[in-house]
Amino acid sequence: MNKELVSAAIIAGGQSKRFGSPKPQAQFLGKSLLNWSLELAQKLSSHILLIASDIPDEHGDKWSVFKDIIPDKGPLGGILTALKYMPTDWLFILPVDMPLLKPAIYYRLWEERVTNKPVVAVSNSGIESMVSLWHRSNSSVIEQSIRSNKLKINQILRELKATQVSFADQFPLSFFNINFEEDIVFLEAQV
Repeated sequence: MNKELVSAAIIAGGQSKRFGSPKPQAQFLGKSLLNWSLELAQKLSSHILLIASDIPDEHGDKWSVFKDIIPDKGPLGGILTALKYMPTDWLFILPVDMPLLKPAIYYRLWEERVTNKPVVAVSNSGIESMVSLWHRSNSSVIEQSIRSNKLKINQILRELKATQVSFADQFPLSFFNINFEEDIVFLEAQV
C-alpha cells in the first residue's frame, strides 16, 4: 500500500461526556490515547489530519488540526471535515478511543476497495463505522445527510452500499472501544 495515496484522519473531537475528561489525553499503558492513534496513522499514511476542537499544544505544531466545518454533528461531522481537507482521494478513519487497532486491519480495508464505495470493518460486535475507508466523492452525500440532521454513520454506509470486511475472531482486543475510565483499567489488564 502506498502511504501517499491515502490520508488518515483521527477523530478526536468528541465531548467525552461518558468518559468524564478529555479522552484523547487519557493514558493507556503510559501513553495518551491520541499518541496511540498518531502512531497507527503514521504507519498508514503520510497525510495525517487531527479532527478535534482542542488538541494539546505539543501536537498542534506538528500535525494538521481541523475543527468540524459544521459544528456539533458528532463523528459524521468529523468525517466530513476530514474529507473536505484531505489532500488525497481516499481517507482512513481512526477513532481516538481504540488504542489496539492494527495496521493490518486498515491494509485489508484498502485491499477491499470497489470503485468509490466506503469500506468498513465488521467485528464480532458488528459494524465498526469508525474503522473505515472513504472516498472523496462520498462527501456530498455525507454533507447532505448532516444538513438534514441525519447523523448516523451506519445509515450513510448503507446508503452508499459500503463494502463490509469481516474481522470475526481476528484481533479481538483491537476493536475494544474505551468509553469510560474503567475501560482503560480493564483493557490494560488484558494486554
